Amino acid sequence: MSYIREVPLDATNYPPFAAVVHSFGFLPNFYRSQTLRPDLIEAEIQLIEAILVKDGALTRQDKEYIFLVCSAANMSTYCVTAHCEIIRMLKLAGTEPERIAVDHTATNLHMATKALLNFAVKLNNEPAAIGQADVGALRTFGYSDEQILETVVMVGIAKFANFVSLGLGTVPDFNSTRIELRPKDAADEASAIL
Repeated sequence: MSYIREVPLDATNYPPFAAVVHSFGFLPNFYRSQTLRPDLIEAEIQLIEAILVKDGALTRQDKEYIFLVCSAANMSTYCVTAHCEIIRMLKLAGTEPERIAVDHTATNLHMATKALLNFAVKLNNEPAAIGQADVGALRTFGYSDEQILETVVMVGIAKFANFVSLGLGTVPDFNSTRIELRPKDAADEASAIL
Protein backbone atom coordinates (compact mmCIF):
# COMPACT_ATOMS: atom_id res chain seq x y z
CA MET A 1 0.00 0.00 0.00
CA SER A 2 3.00 2.32 0.28
CA TYR A 3 6.72 2.56 -0.36
CA ILE A 4 7.67 1.51 3.17
CA ARG A 5 6.99 -1.47 5.41
CA GLU A 6 3.71 -1.49 7.34
CA VAL A 7 2.82 -3.03 10.70
CA PRO A 8 -0.39 -5.14 10.76
CA LEU A 9 -2.62 -2.77 12.72
CA ASP A 10 -6.34 -2.47 12.07
CA ALA A 11 -9.58 -1.41 13.77
CA THR A 12 -9.72 -4.68 15.73
CA ASN A 13 -6.28 -4.47 17.35
CA TYR A 14 -5.57 -0.72 17.48
CA PRO A 15 -8.26 1.47 19.14
CA PRO A 16 -7.29 4.71 17.32
CA PHE A 17 -8.09 2.96 14.03
CA ALA A 18 -11.52 2.00 15.38
CA ALA A 19 -12.12 5.70 16.09
CA VAL A 20 -11.05 6.59 12.53
CA VAL A 21 -13.48 4.04 11.09
CA HIS A 22 -16.20 5.55 13.28
CA SER A 23 -15.43 9.10 12.03
CA PHE A 24 -14.83 8.37 8.35
CA GLY A 25 -16.60 5.07 7.71
CA PHE A 26 -13.40 3.33 6.57
CA LEU A 27 -9.74 2.99 7.52
CA PRO A 28 -7.75 5.18 5.13
CA ASN A 29 -4.56 3.81 3.61
CA PHE A 30 -3.10 7.19 4.65
CA TYR A 31 -2.94 5.90 8.23
CA ARG A 32 -2.06 2.32 7.29
CA SER A 33 1.02 3.60 5.47
CA GLN A 34 2.31 5.14 8.72
CA THR A 35 1.94 2.16 11.06
CA LEU A 36 5.66 2.10 11.84
CA ARG A 37 4.97 5.16 14.03
CA PRO A 38 1.65 4.79 15.89
CA ASP A 39 2.53 7.87 17.97
CA LEU A 40 2.48 10.01 14.82
CA ILE A 41 -0.81 8.48 13.72
CA GLU A 42 -2.36 9.31 17.09
CA ALA A 43 -1.19 12.94 16.91
CA GLU A 44 -2.55 13.27 13.36
CA ILE A 45 -5.89 11.74 14.35
CA GLN A 46 -6.23 14.26 17.18
CA LEU A 47 -5.46 17.15 14.82
CA ILE A 48 -7.85 15.94 12.11
CA GLU A 49 -10.57 15.33 14.69
CA ALA A 50 -10.13 18.80 16.21
CA ILE A 51 -10.19 20.80 13.00
CA LEU A 52 -11.91 18.75 10.27
CA VAL A 53 -14.38 16.49 12.07
CA LYS A 54 -15.39 18.57 15.10
CA ASP A 55 -17.92 21.36 14.59
CA GLY A 56 -16.19 24.68 14.23
CA ALA A 57 -16.52 28.07 12.58
CA LEU A 58 -16.77 26.56 9.08
CA THR A 59 -19.19 23.87 8.01
CA ARG A 60 -17.87 20.38 7.43
CA GLN A 61 -18.75 20.87 3.77
CA ASP A 62 -16.60 24.01 3.49
CA LYS A 63 -13.72 22.22 5.22
CA GLU A 64 -13.99 19.25 2.86
CA TYR A 65 -14.09 21.60 -0.15
CA ILE A 66 -10.94 23.36 1.08
CA PHE A 67 -9.26 19.98 1.47
CA LEU A 68 -10.33 19.05 -2.08
CA VAL A 69 -9.09 22.17 -3.87
CA CYS A 70 -5.76 22.12 -2.05
CA SER A 71 -5.29 18.40 -2.71
CA ALA A 72 -6.04 18.92 -6.40
CA ALA A 73 -3.59 21.83 -6.54
CA ASN A 74 -0.95 19.59 -4.94
CA MET A 75 -1.73 16.78 -7.42
CA SER A 76 -2.61 14.39 -4.58
CA THR A 77 -4.79 11.77 -6.23
CA TYR A 78 -4.93 9.89 -2.92
CA CYS A 79 -6.42 12.81 -0.95
CA VAL A 80 -8.76 13.94 -3.73
CA THR A 81 -10.30 10.50 -4.15
CA ALA A 82 -10.53 9.92 -0.40
CA HIS A 83 -12.26 13.22 0.29
CA CYS A 84 -14.62 12.93 -2.69
CA GLU A 85 -15.80 9.65 -1.17
CA ILE A 86 -15.95 11.11 2.35
CA ILE A 87 -18.24 13.87 1.01
CA ARG A 88 -20.49 11.17 -0.46
CA MET A 89 -20.43 9.10 2.74
CA LEU A 90 -21.42 12.16 4.76
CA LYS A 91 -24.21 12.80 2.25
CA LEU A 92 -23.16 16.44 1.91
CA ALA A 93 -25.48 17.90 -0.70
CA GLY A 94 -24.12 20.06 -3.47
CA THR A 95 -21.89 20.07 -6.48
CA GLU A 96 -20.15 16.82 -7.41
CA PRO A 97 -16.92 16.81 -5.41
CA GLU A 98 -14.81 15.85 -8.45
CA ARG A 99 -15.99 19.01 -10.22
CA ILE A 100 -14.94 21.10 -7.23
CA ALA A 101 -11.53 19.43 -7.13
CA VAL A 102 -10.89 19.90 -10.84
CA ASP A 103 -12.18 23.50 -11.14
CA HIS A 104 -14.30 24.98 -8.37
CA THR A 105 -14.61 28.24 -10.30
CA ALA A 106 -16.66 26.51 -13.03
CA THR A 107 -19.24 25.14 -10.59
CA ASN A 108 -22.49 26.59 -9.30
CA LEU A 109 -21.07 27.12 -5.82
CA HIS A 110 -22.08 30.35 -4.11
CA MET A 111 -19.73 33.29 -4.82
CA ALA A 112 -18.72 33.47 -1.16
CA THR A 113 -17.68 29.80 -1.22
CA LYS A 114 -15.72 30.36 -4.43
CA ALA A 115 -13.96 33.31 -2.78
CA LEU A 116 -13.06 31.12 0.21
CA LEU A 117 -11.72 28.38 -2.07
CA ASN A 118 -9.79 30.92 -4.16
CA PHE A 119 -8.14 32.14 -0.96
CA ALA A 120 -7.33 28.56 0.05
CA VAL A 121 -5.76 27.77 -3.33
CA LYS A 122 -3.74 30.98 -3.27
CA LEU A 123 -2.46 30.21 0.23
CA ASN A 124 -1.67 26.66 -0.85
CA ASN A 125 0.15 27.67 -4.05
CA GLU A 126 1.64 31.06 -3.17
CA PRO A 127 1.78 31.40 0.62
CA ALA A 128 4.14 34.37 0.55
CA ALA A 129 1.69 36.27 -1.68
CA ILE A 130 -1.09 36.24 0.96
CA GLY A 131 -1.63 39.59 2.59
CA GLN A 132 -4.08 41.72 4.53
CA ALA A 133 -6.02 42.48 1.33
CA ASP A 134 -6.74 38.77 0.83
CA VAL A 135 -8.10 38.48 4.36
CA GLY A 136 -10.06 41.71 3.89
CA ALA A 137 -11.62 40.34 0.73
CA LEU A 138 -12.90 37.32 2.66
CA ARG A 139 -14.43 39.64 5.24
CA THR A 140 -16.39 41.39 2.47
CA PHE A 141 -18.03 38.02 1.78
CA GLY A 142 -19.04 37.81 5.44
CA TYR A 143 -16.33 35.49 6.73
CA SER A 144 -15.36 35.98 10.38
CA ASP A 145 -11.82 35.90 11.71
CA GLU A 146 -12.58 32.47 13.22
CA GLN A 147 -13.62 31.16 9.80
CA ILE A 148 -10.53 32.64 8.17
CA LEU A 149 -8.31 31.06 10.83
CA GLU A 150 -9.98 27.70 10.30
CA THR A 151 -9.46 28.05 6.54
CA VAL A 152 -5.75 28.71 6.99
CA VAL A 153 -5.40 25.70 9.30
CA MET A 154 -7.37 23.51 6.85
CA VAL A 155 -4.97 24.49 4.05
CA GLY A 156 -2.07 23.47 6.29
CA ILE A 157 -3.69 20.13 7.16
CA ALA A 158 -4.44 19.41 3.51
CA LYS A 159 -0.89 20.24 2.46
CA PHE A 160 0.47 18.04 5.25
CA ALA A 161 -1.75 15.09 4.30
CA ASN A 162 -0.99 15.56 0.60
CA PHE A 163 2.76 15.53 1.16
CA VAL A 164 2.65 12.53 3.50
CA SER A 165 0.55 10.51 1.06
CA LEU A 166 2.71 11.51 -1.90
CA GLY A 167 5.97 10.88 -0.07
CA LEU A 168 4.87 7.45 1.13
CA GLY A 169 3.29 6.45 -2.19
CA THR A 170 -0.04 5.79 -0.51
CA VAL A 171 -2.41 3.88 -2.76
CA PRO A 172 -5.89 5.46 -3.10
CA ASP A 173 -8.65 3.80 -1.10
CA PHE A 174 -11.17 4.32 -3.89
CA ASN A 175 -11.35 4.37 -7.68
CA SER A 176 -9.41 7.39 -8.89
CA THR A 177 -10.46 7.25 -12.56
CA ARG A 178 -13.10 9.97 -12.03
CA ILE A 179 -10.36 12.54 -11.49
CA GLU A 180 -7.84 13.81 -13.98
CA LEU A 181 -5.48 16.08 -12.12
CA ARG A 182 -3.23 18.25 -14.23
CA PRO A 183 -1.14 21.30 -13.46
CA LYS A 184 -2.89 24.52 -14.29
CA ASP A 185 -1.23 26.77 -16.80
CA ALA A 186 -1.17 30.57 -16.68
CA ALA A 187 -4.39 30.84 -18.73
CA ASP A 188 -6.21 28.54 -16.31
CA GLU A 189 -4.92 30.53 -13.34
CA ALA A 190 -6.15 33.78 -14.87
CA SER A 191 -9.64 32.33 -15.39
CA ALA A 192 -9.81 31.34 -11.71
CA ILE A 193 -10.21 34.96 -10.63
CA LEU A 194 -13.76 35.90 -9.68
